[in-house]
Amino acid sequence: MSADRPPPHLHQAATTAPHGHTQDAITGFIDVIAPLPGQGWRLAGWARKTAGPASPLTVAVLWHGEEVARGPANTFRPDLVIPGHADGYHAFDFLIPETTAPATSPAAFDVIVLHARVPLNRAGDAATGEAQNTTGDTPSLPGPVSLRACVDVVGRDRIAGWLRDDSAPETRLGVTVSVDGALIRRVLANRLRADLRDSGLGDGRYGFDIPLSPPLSADTDHTVTVICAETGENLPGSPFHFAATRRFNETFRQHVRQTLAGIASATHREQALEFLSAELDSLRRHQGRDDARLLATERHQASRPAASSVTSPATGPVAAPQTGARTGTRTRTAAGPTPSRILFIDDRAPDPTRDAGSGALLSHMQAARALGHEVCFVASAVDPGPSATQELEKLGITCFRKPTYPNVETLLRIQSGAFDAVYFHRLSNTSRYLALTRHYMPGARLISSVADLAHLRIERQAAIEGRPELRTLAGQERVREHMAAWSSHAVITHSPVEATLLARAVPTASIHVVPWHIPEKPAPLPFPERHGIAFVAHYGHAPSLDAAKWLADDIFPLIRREIPDTELLLIGSAMPDVIVRMDSLPGIRVLGHVSDLTALLRTVRLTIAPPALRRRHQKQGARKLGRRPALHRNTGRDRRHDPAPRTHRLHRGKRSGPG
Repeated sequence: MSADRPPPHLHQAATTAPHGHTQDAITGFIDVIAPLPGQGWRLAGWARKTAGPASPLTVAVLWHGEEVARGPANTFRPDLVIPGHADGYHAFDFLIPETTAPATSPAAFDVIVLHARVPLNRAGDAATGEAQNTTGDTPSLPGPVSLRACVDVVGRDRIAGWLRDDSAPETRLGVTVSVDGALIRRVLANRLRADLRDSGLGDGRYGFDIPLSPPLSADTDHTVTVICAETGENLPGSPFHFAATRRFNETFRQHVRQTLAGIASATHREQALEFLSAELDSLRRHQGRDDARLLATERHQASRPAASSVTSPATGPVAAPQTGARTGTRTRTAAGPTPSRILFIDDRAPDPTRDAGSGALLSHMQAARALGHEVCFVASAVDPGPSATQELEKLGITCFRKPTYPNVETLLRIQSGAFDAVYFHRLSNTSRYLALTRHYMPGARLISSVADLAHLRIERQAAIEGRPELRTLAGQERVREHMAAWSSHAVITHSPVEATLLARAVPTASIHVVPWHIPEKPAPLPFPERHGIAFVAHYGHAPSLDAAKWLADDIFPLIRREIPDTELLLIGSAMPDVIVRMDSLPGIRVLGHVSDLTALLRTVRLTIAPPALRRRHQKQGARKLGRRPALHRNTGRDRRHDPAPRTHRLHRGKRSGPG
C-alpha cells in the first residue's frame, strides 16, 4: 500500500480463529494487489492484533490456495499509529515473481494470518484508488459515524484541519483530498492537536496537515475537495474554490458576482458584507502601505536632523527640505533619506482654465516639487477622474482617489504619519480636516492657504443689501478664518492686504505672502487693432456672478450710451442660465469657456476681473476712453480700501473707431 493511504479501520471487523478456537481478535487489510510488468505481482497491506501482546503477526500469500510467500507484518507505516494502541509496525509488502504466479489475476491471490489462517479482506485496488471486492466476499460494514470536523487552513500549498468520530473517539478517520476531481492525497487524521485535547476532545490526535506539492497554480481556477474517507462526506466548507489571482479578469469578476447574487438570506448578506468590508479594509491597508512607502519613510525620518524646517522670506517655515547649495537638489545622507512628502487638499483637482484658485494651487504644488519635495494630492469633494489624474501625474504629482481612497479621512487614516506637511487650500478644507490631520499626522507641518477673507466680502454685502442675517454669517466666518490661522503652523496668502488684516486679528499666527507663478504672456496687438471689453470669471463663485450682473445691467448700458459700438465679452466656466441669456442683450456676446484665453485677451482693449459686489449707489457711466489700454485686476481686496468708483479712459478726444 502507498504510504498516504490510511487503513480503513472501521471497514474491518475483528476476526477470530476458525473452528471455534478462541484467538486474539485480528484486524487488517490487503491494500495492494497490482502487477509489476517484468517483475511479478506486488501484494501489500497490514495486520495486527486488536488486543493482547503487541508482537508482530506472520502472514502468508496464497496463489490459488497454494502458499507462495510468507513473512512477518512488522514494517512501519505512520498511518497505522494509534497512540496507546498501535505503534505502526504492522505492515507487509511482498513481490511474487512471474515465474511463481504466471498469467494470473488479482482474484487468484489471498493473504492469511498464521497460524490461525485468518484471511484478510481486500481494501481496494491501488491503481484506481477505489474500494473493490475481488474475492466475492462482502466485507463487514462500519457502524454509523458521528462525524465532527473542521478545516482550519485552506491554501494553495496546504490543507489542514481535524476530524473525529464522536461515537468512537478511539478510532482514527481518513481524509481524502482531490484537486479538480483528481485524487491527490489520502492520510490518516492522527496528528496531535493540543487545542483539541485541551478542550476535552479525547487525546487530541485527530489532526491532519497535507502539503500540496507543487502548490496550486495561481494562473487557473481550482476546486479542492476534502472528504472523510470512511463516509464520503465533505468536510465543512468543502469543496473549496480557488479563483485565478494573477488574472483579475472578467471570469473572476463574474464568479464573485454569481457568488454574491446567490446569497438569499438577510443573515448571510450581513455576513457577506462584514467579510467584504474586512477584505476591503485589508486591501486598502496594503495599498496604503505601498503608497506611503512606509519603510522608506521610517528610514527617512530616522535620518533627518532634528531641525528640519527652514524659514524662507518667500514661503516661511513650510517643512523645507535639506537642499544643496542653491541647486534645489536633495542632499542625501548616508542612510539615503527619501524626499519629504507634502499632501495638498482641495475640493477638486486643480484646473487653471476653471478658476484662479486652481492656478494658485497648481503653482504652489509645482514650486514644492522644484524644492525637492514629493507632492501628493487628494480631492475632498469631487473625484478627479482618470483624465485629471493623468494630467497631475504628467507633472510628477501623485493623485490619490477612489476606490482605494474614497475620502480624505480614509487617506489620512491609512497613511497615518506618512506625510511631512499637509497643505489645505480654502477655508472649508482647513476647517474640516485640520484637527483630523493633527491626529493622524502628529509630526506634520499644517499649512493653511487663504483664497480670500470671505467675512469681509459678506460684511460688505450685508451693508449694501441691508441684510442682518449676512452680518451674523460674516461674524461666524471671521471666527472660522481666525481659528484656522491660529491652528495652522503657517498661513499662506497672496494678498498683502489680507496678510496685514490677519496679522492684526491673530498676532501669534505665522502669516506669509506667497504669490503664484503666472507665465509671461505675449505682447498684445497694437491698440488700434483691438476692440471691446472682456469680463473673465468663474461663474460658480457667487461674487463673480454678482459682478457680471452688475456690469451687464448697470454699467455696460452707460458705456454703450457713450460708445454705441462697444462690445462686452463674457468669458469663463460654470455659467448659469441667467448669464447665457445675456447673449441676447445689445452689444453682449457670451463666449463661455475659452481654451486659448491668452490669444483672445490680446485682441481686447479692456479686461475686467471679478469679484465685485453691486454698488447700487455707484451707477456712474464711463468717461471718454483713453488711448492706452487699462488692465484692471480688480480683486475686491484692494477695492475694500478704495470705495470710490473707478473710471477707465480708453482713448482721448473723439472716438475714431469702434470701441
